[in-house]
Amino acid sequence: MIVPFIPEDLFELNSNLKPRFDGEVLIIDNIFKNYQNVLDICHNMPVEQWKTNSNSRNFKDYYDCRPIFQNHSFNETNDVKRLDILNSLINHYFKESGNSKFVIPFVFNYFKHLKNNVSKNYQCYPHCDDQYNIIFYIDPFENGGTALYEKGDYNPSTTESDNVMYDISDLKIKKIINSKPNRCAIFNGKTLHGGYIEDHSIYYYNWRINLVQFVKEK
Repeated sequence: MIVPFIPEDLFELNSNLKPRFDGEVLIIDNIFKNYQNVLDICHNMPVEQWKTNSNSRNFKDYYDCRPIFQNHSFNETNDVKRLDILNSLINHYFKESGNSKFVIPFVFNYFKHLKNNVSKNYQCYPHCDDQYNIIFYIDPFENGGTALYEKGDYNPSTTESDNVMYDISDLKIKKIINSKPNRCAIFNGKTLHGGYIEDHSIYYYNWRINLVQFVKEK
């Protein structure tokens, strides 16, 4: 189905945002004014295989995909209102000085199991990023979210391209950011983190969908 949209309208933020900050993670519920439209767009978008190699389990045990559509219409000129709001929140709550550098465009993440009865010990590959992460939870399920881990001696013998699912039995979870439809979570990506699924069977029958935007200090 063809769904035409204007990007800055589709991803417009609500005007009455109520941020909650626990000193590490900033949570903002009901982030998008037009959430249902965002969900509809995400459900009508072709997605292609992401992070794979000759040994990959992608498209064997699971689908790990990103859209073939990449939204180059987002930039710091035509999306200035949304970026200004997010920038002010990051500078206020995380005590950053000056303006932040947004990495454009959004990253659209799609995940779905191809096998049922996956052990809860297996979660999305823990990793660190070099910048702040802004995660927008899109799919309509409250099913886990994002786990923040103690890094400890974490030194994986496999890569995310080999298998996006990783046995976290030896890792200590510091915090789970609970997913909720139309919730935004902002945190420092240098913290070891990864997607966390409470009930894997839900994503055997449905897609796990989130949008991610990365932020660097200028």
